Amino acid sequence: MSYKSEALITQARKAREASGISQRSLSDRAGLTQSHISNIESGKTEPGLSSFINMARALDLELILVPKKHLAAVEGLIKAQTTPDMRIQANQVNEKRFLRAVRVIRKIKQLYGSSADLDRIDENLRLLRKINLNDQEMQRVRELIAMLERHQAGPPVTLAVRDIAQNLQRLRNAIAQGATSEPKAAYTLDDGDDDGDGGEDDGEVDHA
Repeated sequence: MSYKSEALITQARKAREASGISQRSLSDRAGLTQSHISNIESGKTEPGLSSFINMARALDLELILVPKKHLAAVEGLIKAQTTPDMRIQANQVNEKRFLRAVRVIRKIKQLYGSSADLDRIDENLRLLRKINLNDQEMQRVRELIAMLERHQAGPPVTLAVRDIAQNLQRLRNAIAQGATSEPKAAYTLDDGDDDGDGGEDDGEVDHA
């Protein structure tokens, strides 16, 4: 993903999540494959203009060219129209991802036994769940949760699990040192609250 397209792709992904639309559903609406959408959202593929326009319109968004001198006014108008409900929906999607990760860890431990690295992953995810992460931080958490989910179908690869644990620890340390995030609002989903289908149904492990 190039720097120029990163912001647009992030906005499209956040709009999809806030609307509760899965990658599978978006692929049907946009006429693109789910894997292509996943690769675009994860930054593995640079979207072509026509593909991105199809994605945007499937999310009820429209791409327009704005005179640069009016950009600040347009951005202010868009920000003013962003409702609290939309922000809450996005937070709930992230909350479900954390809960899903907790369940994956529990499943791996039941099948293959506990380990110090799994305990570290569990501890760091529970701590990060209580923090208002910015988009970049949440994207990194999403990637690490996706890596973890790949290991629930078979015996965990020790080095891979250790790498996940170390990366979560680094993220936790960076946030603690930078003090860039604040405690999350008091709304929550209980640990035992299963969302039925295990979270957002993308038909594959979330990559974005």
